[in-house]
Amino acid sequence: MRNMAENQLEIGKLVAENDLYHELLGGRFGIEIEEHRVTEEGRLSRRVYPDTLGPRATHPYLQTDYSETQSEIVTEPATSFEMARDLLLQLQWVLRDHMAENETIWPLSMPPRLTPDDLQWVDETFDRPWISEYRDWLTDKYGSTHEIITGLHLNYSLPESLLEKLFALSDETDYVTYKNRVYFKLAQAISANRWLFVYLFGATPFSLNSTDSRLPEREHPVRSLRTSQFGFANDANIQINYATNLADHLDQIDQHIQAGDLYSNHEFYGTVRFKGPETKEAMVTEGVHYLELRILDADPFDPAGISENALNIIHLVIIYLLLQDEVYSADDLVHADELANEIAMQSPTDKLPNQKEAMALMGEVSKLADHFGMRFNDGLSLIAERILTPSKTPAAKIVALAKTPDELQAWATKVGNERGDLFHVKHDEQFEDLFGRGELASVIKQAYELGVRVKERTRDTVTLSVGEHVEVLHESKDLTELFPEILPA
Repeated sequence: MRNMAENQLEIGKLVAENDLYHELLGGRFGIEIEEHRVTEEGRLSRRVYPDTLGPRATHPYLQTDYSETQSEIVTEPATSFEMARDLLLQLQWVLRDHMAENETIWPLSMPPRLTPDDLQWVDETFDRPWISEYRDWLTDKYGSTHEIITGLHLNYSLPESLLEKLFALSDETDYVTYKNRVYFKLAQAISANRWLFVYLFGATPFSLNSTDSRLPEREHPVRSLRTSQFGFANDANIQINYATNLADHLDQIDQHIQAGDLYSNHEFYGTVRFKGPETKEAMVTEGVHYLELRILDADPFDPAGISENALNIIHLVIIYLLLQDEVYSADDLVHADELANEIAMQSPTDKLPNQKEAMALMGEVSKLADHFGMRFNDGLSLIAERILTPSKTPAAKIVALAKTPDELQAWATKVGNERGDLFHVKHDEQFEDLFGRGELASVIKQAYELGVRVKERTRDTVTLSVGEHVEVLHESKDLTELFPEILPA
């Protein structure tokens, strides 16, 4: 039975009656992506994290994950997904600038072909002792080949002004409680429509390694191994849903931690994570800060790993789902997960089993876009094309170029090398395109290298911070002198 009292918020009705559509476009947006450094031969690099970059324990933008080669790039919150992508491209440029001459970025979410020596190196080489206990847990539970699968996460928060207006128009009496309910409703709707994201953006048709015991041996490609039940998913005995409310959802996670099923809430691999205060009690009483969407494979056809059109349409779909007044039961969400897994394991050229539903949904999304002018038109065309023509989806485009794992290994190696060559040839030109000209461009570059946060930039100023220490610059200065606390003791 659907819990109407918990989840019926009528946000769409309030927005329509009070013409709040343009309020929906605001918010905060961020992108996180993991990418492997590899050699020109398409093997994991043996070079450890570049020591010319700031310390990983405190760096806000450039870190590593399970493997020393597995760079994790995290953007500053931005005012749009397009701006977040621009920041991502800047950070990717800085990372490349500190890589070895013969290193490139692997363009796929599934790791490259691994030899026994590669796996031994991954297992034995690790220079982040502060998380070594968690890493050992993951190694024992999932194995190294599985843990170096990479992906892309989107961070999204609703405009605070919109939430405040909706609260004032509602019958609610506590703002934090209301805000948590809105975020939970949105997370529930995203989870219920996970199948759409899998279909549109799935890009992991093959595993290139037989050493991942969690992946089934398959001769034929699929749409997205990574987002299937065999990819980054919790074990079947770990049942955590989005059926009731935030407190219950967080309790489910905590119960599995207490039972020893999960190491911490970081091991919850659900469709959406609630981000904010670290403890469940603080999350409930202080409020959710933003949502982390965890359902996207890296797009190997885009140098950033995701295109601007894709980000635009994801933003529009999120807004659409927010405005729907549908409430989902636990059974609804189970069926939605089953559908998403079915679509993930389809052949990349198979049409959606619910194609009519998808077209009807996108028709409604298109009507919503009319409120925002031309902003989303290119993204809408892209999505309609993919729904109607499966061969236009990323996974299908991959297998059209690489029909076997061996061919995919060769193709991805070639793509990585071509992008690496282009970086070296167009090094200064790319820098100017991404950072602009003038003294402040070099300031931002150094900030990204050291791990100084770039809080705001205008044409004439840049605001930087390390902890509570804030500096506003109008001209170039050496940041090691301004922020000596960033340097190793």
